[in-house]
Amino acid sequence: MLGINNRRKKKFILFVCCGNRERSLIAEKLLQQRLAEQFHSLTSKVLVGSAGIFPQAYLKHAEERGFQFKPPLFGKKPNIYATRYLAQRGIDVTSYRSRELSQQLVSRAHLILALDHLIKEEVLRLWPSSFGKVFTLKEFVLGPGSDLDIGDPFKLPELDKETGAWVWPEGYPAKFIAEIEDCLERGMVKFVRFIEDIKGGGKDE
Repeated sequence: MLGINNRRKKKFILFVCCGNRERSLIAEKLLQQRLAEQFHSLTSKVLVGSAGIFPQAYLKHAEERGFQFKPPLFGKKPNIYATRYLAQRGIDVTSYRSRELSQQLVSRAHLILALDHLIKEEVLRLWPSSFGKVFTLKEFVLGPGSDLDIGDPFKLPELDKETGAWVWPEGYPAKFIAEIEDCLERGMVKFVRFIEDIKGGGKDE
């Protein structure tokens, strides 16, 4: 296990979605894999993680439609969509358990990448001092634009009564997975520059 001082020397990139069971976990694991395969020398310079937070606007939207998320909201297994997809990529996440975004994680992170604009807004609402290091993934890779969301930030899943798993409409998981893949593919140069502290590694390049 890395010591505290060694961890602090590394850049820490943190992906954030709602439940940390799908989008942010997939982004975390894919970036780790791409760095290991394409830029192995950088793996000693960066930590990549993920976490979840439920925006108030999303919870209000859900409540208005009669949908309630039952606690605990975290400490859960990844959704089957993430588990199956990552397994196809040779990544085993069966032992992973979702975690909630915290003050400690926000403080430690050098770059926080939200998977949609509601997540970004909630992080900035709760931790305004994080301004300047919080972007949506699309914003970091593609720059500011009208569509900054990966997945629909207001989409509500069905809940499997036996397992508690989120069940999305057919085709929806494949769509947001494809968007994550595309962003990571197009953004690798920016990630590399960010990790290496090369000027131009930010969102406005």
